[in-house]
Amino acid sequence: MSATILHFPAMTERPNRIYQLRTERGLSQQELGEMIGCSKMHVSGMERGVREVTLTWMQRIADALGVDPSDVMNEDDNPLRLTPDERRLIERYRSADDAAKQNIQRVTEALSPFAREPEQDAA
Repeated sequence: MSATILHFPAMTERPNRIYQLRTERGLSQQELGEMIGCSKMHVSGMERGVREVTLTWMQRIADALGVDPSDVMNEDDNPLRLTPDERRLIERYRSADDAAKQNIQRVTEALSPFAREPEQDAA
């Protein structure tokens, strides 16, 4: 009789980032479950991708973990996810007065190679 070998997916192959975000904050599955109104087993199922993570669950989890709902998604499924540096820039922009916002826009346009107008094709 031979033994069956169980292969578990690597953390990088997880369908979402709940496990990573939860453990970064030092929370157990039980603690997160209590915060979002479900059982430890439900949290485990969502982390492993065997339970669906609906938009409602994403919002609850994000609120409990202090992140945006999009941060719960796997990075490969969320190419528009912001880095901490990008978030800080956006926060600074939003807290600036109108004159400072205009200056920020001018600087980014001057520094960005994408700010140039596309060249018109010669007819």
